[in-house]
Amino acid sequence: MLTALSCALFALGYGVTHLLLPRLESAATAQGLVDQPGGRKSHARATPLAGGIAILAGVAIPCGLGVLWAFAAPSLGIPVPEALGTHLPGVRAKAADLMVILGLAAVHLVLGHLDDRRDLAAWPRLAVELAAGLALAAIGIRITIWIDTPVLHWILTAGFVAFVTNAINFLDNMNGLMAGVTYLGCVHLLVLGLASGQLFMVAILLCVAGALLAFLGRNFPRASVFIGDAGTLSMGFLLAALTVAFTFDEPTERPRPAVPAAVYLPLLVLAVPLADGLFVTITRLLRGVHPFTPGHDHLSHRLVRLGLTKVQATLCLWVIALGSGLAATLHVPWRLAATVYGPALLLLTFTVIHNQRRRA
Repeated sequence: MLTALSCALFALGYGVTHLLLPRLESAATAQGLVDQPGGRKSHARATPLAGGIAILAGVAIPCGLGVLWAFAAPSLGIPVPEALGTHLPGVRAKAADLMVILGLAAVHLVLGHLDDRRDLAAWPRLAVELAAGLALAAIGIRITIWIDTPVLHWILTAGFVAFVTNAINFLDNMNGLMAGVTYLGCVHLLVLGLASGQLFMVAILLCVAGALLAFLGRNFPRASVFIGDAGTLSMGFLLAALTVAFTFDEPTERPRPAVPAAVYLPLLVLAVPLADGLFVTITRLLRGVHPFTPGHDHLSHRLVRLGLTKVQATLCLWVIALGSGLAATLHVPWRLAATVYGPALLLLTFTVIHNQRRRA
């Protein structure tokens, strides 16, 4: 039953995004919401910036339906299988937190849309991102690492959320790079979530992974749509929030892992965006350049200068993201890990090949 539900959530996330993307592409093109070629950009034609809202809808709609069902089923007398009924109280207890997270992701979607339209300054964006991190801390989703200083919990949470959000945004410099790395991050967290029994988190991650895979089908290796800042900021925040809630916010009734594990697990899961964001920020500051200044100094660009094509550079960083996340799941029983990684990687491979052939 849980396997069927997992497949349904993934399929819903995929299906909603897949159905919306062509329609949103047409609407974005008609309204002039496109990324024009030229300058430092390498694409040859105007490309609609419609991916963000389609992906977030692919996450929010299944999650919203799931929460609605959790509340409505008992009051309407809808029969619920025993395997699922035991989880309904937990879903209802965490529904408010989920709605806050999705609401804040929607705020980032609007923020990114404004940036796509008007090219916002860095400081207003950063202020919103920090405020979103503080809002998470206010509802109890915080980085603690068992430090007995509440103010530090708030500061760490806000800083981590803002940095990861921008690191994901920075990765959006080649077709498929950001979406692929984020998809793999979700897969790693899925494995960790199943191993630790965090099924509510697993349900959300299944929707995110499905939505990202649907987007990749129209974005890599050839792109008919871009995700835009609306998508990178909303997905960056969502991944940051889920990582904080998943890795750091351990329920007190379960045994606490060692402190080092609470630090290195998220670093391994998010190794590529964190490394790229940190590297770019430090090197730009050393050169006296604002960290938010666009440039060709990302890890992907450096791989291209070493002789790789853009597709090869993207795939190389996907492999690194896969390897670092696998290192975070070494303690998970191999059969459990294989049941997640096997289908997830097969679907990713099929999606890339299908997109390449369809647009050849």
